[in-house]
Amino acid sequence: MEKNGSSIESEMMIYQPLPVEIRVTLEQQSWILGSTKSNEKKGGEGFLMSFVQPRTSTDIGDLTTQFKKHAKPTKDNKKTRTRKKALTAIEKRRLGLHKLPKVGIKYKACAPLHQLWVEYMENFLELENSAGGANKDLLYQRIAKADYHGCLLMVTRSKCPSYIGAKGIVVLETKNTFQITCEDDQLKIIPKRDSVFNFRISKWTFTLFGNHMNIRPSERAARKFKSKPTIDL
Repeated sequence: MEKNGSSIESEMMIYQPLPVEIRVTLEQQSWILGSTKSNEKKGGEGFLMSFVQPRTSTDIGDLTTQFKKHAKPTKDNKKTRTRKKALTAIEKRRLGLHKLPKVGIKYKACAPLHQLWVEYMENFLELENSAGGANKDLLYQRIAKADYHGCLLMVTRSKCPSYIGAKGIVVLETKNTFQITCEDDQLKIIPKRDSVFNFRISKWTFTLFGNHMNIRPSERAARKFKSKPTIDL
C-alpha cells in the first residue's frame, strides 16, 4: 500500500500545471522569436529587390525577339513546298501538243536537221566496220534502235498507191506513223503498217519494213531485238 501511495504522489508531481510566472516568460520568448524571423524574411526580400531592376514593355519585347531567334523552328514555320502540276495525257491531247501544223513547216528549214541526222547515223552505225559479214547482226540492231527524226525517207511500197513515191524529211515519228515534210512544203502522215521505206547514207542504201517498226521510238531504243529471218509478203 505504501508503494502505491508513493507512485500516485510521483504522478501528481509530474502532471502538475506550470506556474504563472513560467508561462509568461515562455510566451514572451516565443513572441520575440517570431518577430525576429518575420523581420529577417522582410529584410531578405528588400535586399533582393534592391538589386532587381523593374521590367518594362520594351524589355519584354526584346526578350521575346531573342527567344524567337534562338528557339528551334516548328513545323508551322517551315515553308511548304509547292509542287508544279504537270499536264496529263488527256490535257496534252486536248491542247494538241502532239500534233504538228499541216502548213508552216518548210522543207528548206528542215535541211540542217537532215545534215545533223546523217552525221549522227554515220557515227552511230560505224558503217566502215559493221558492214562486214561478221558484224551484220550488230548493224541490224543499231538500225532498229536508231532515231529517225531528220531522216530523208522515201516510200517504195505500200498498200495505198497514193503513198508510193512520197519523199520527205521526218519531222515526227509516232508508234504507227512517220510524219514527213515534202519538197512542196506539205506535211504528209504515212502509216508504218504495210509500207516499205528507203533511206540513203553516203554510198549505202537501207530498207525499212514498217511492220517491224510499230514501236514507240523511246521504247525501241531500249528494246533488245533478236536476229530472226523475216518474210515480207
